[in-house]
Amino acid sequence: MDQASGLRGGEFSPERGRSTHLPRVISVTSGKGGVGKTNVSANMAYVMATRFGLRVLVLDADLGLGNMDVLFNIRPTSTLQDVLTGNRSLPEILVKGPGGIMILPAASGVEEMTSLTPDQNLKLLEEFEGLSAQFDVLLIDTGAGISENVLTFNLASRETLVVVTPEPTSRTDAFALMKVLFRRQPDKPFLFLANMVRDRQEGVGLFDLVSKVADNFLPGLSLSFAGYLPADSSLTQAVRSQRAINEMLPGAPFSKGMETVVRTLLSRPPRPGAEGGIGLWMKRLIAAAEVES
Repeated sequence: MDQASGLRGGEFSPERGRSTHLPRVISVTSGKGGVGKTNVSANMAYVMATRFGLRVLVLDADLGLGNMDVLFNIRPTSTLQDVLTGNRSLPEILVKGPGGIMILPAASGVEEMTSLTPDQNLKLLEEFEGLSAQFDVLLIDTGAGISENVLTFNLASRETLVVVTPEPTSRTDAFALMKVLFRRQPDKPFLFLANMVRDRQEGVGLFDLVSKVADNFLPGLSLSFAGYLPADSSLTQAVRSQRAINEMLPGAPFSKGMETVVRTLLSRPPRPGAEGGIGLWMKRLIAAAEVES
C-alpha cells in the first residue's frame, strides 16, 4: 500500500494534514528502562508534525521520572496538577515544543488521575473532550515496566507501541509487559518497534524471537512489526543539546529510520475498534483505574 492511499483510507488526509475522523491515541511503552522510549516518542512527534503536517499532542506520563521537557529544553510553569486543583484549564498548561508539537506536562499530576473524585473526573472529561478537535494524534510516553500506572495508560490507549532493544532483558521484559496487558485486554493490538539495532535484518530477527515466544505462550496475541531504528552514536549529541535528533541532524541514520517508521505507522489504518478521540481515551483511563482500585 502506498503512503498516500493508506492515509486517505485511514485516519489521516495527507492533502490537508488533518484527521478526517477522530484523533489516534498511541501509547509508547517498554518493559524496561534505558531502551530509548522517550527519544522515540519525542522524535516521532516531531516527524509527525513537521513531515506529515499533523497536530500532535504529547503526554509525558512517566510518573516521577518524566523528562520530555528536559529533552526539549522546556521549563513548564504549570502541570496537570494545576488543572486538578482548578487553578488552570488544560489549554492553559499546554506547552509548545519544536515543530509546533504541543506537550502536556503531567509528571506531577498524572498519578492523581487514577484516584479522582467524580467531580474531578467530570471536569477532566469535559476538558479532554475539548482537545479532540484540536489534534490529530495523542502520543503518550508511559513509564517503563508493569506498574499499575504504566498498565493503566496502556490499557486506555487503543494502539500500543512497544520499544524493544536486542538486550535479552529488554526482550524478556517486553514480553512480560505484553503478557500482563493481554491477560487484561485480550483484543489489544501491539506494535513492535526494534530500537538500537544494526539493520533491518537484526530488527526483524528480534521481532521473530519475541513473536515466537508469544505464539507459544500467548496464542491470540496480536503483534505487528512497526519497523526498526538503527543504533546511532549521533543520538547522544542531540540528547546533550536537548534537541530532537530529527530536528538537529535530519540526515542521521536514526532520523531517516524514524521517518520510515512514522510513514509506515500512518499508512496503516488502526485495526477496527482502535479508533477513538482523546475524550474517549480519558474515559478508558478512568475505567481502567476504577477496575484496579
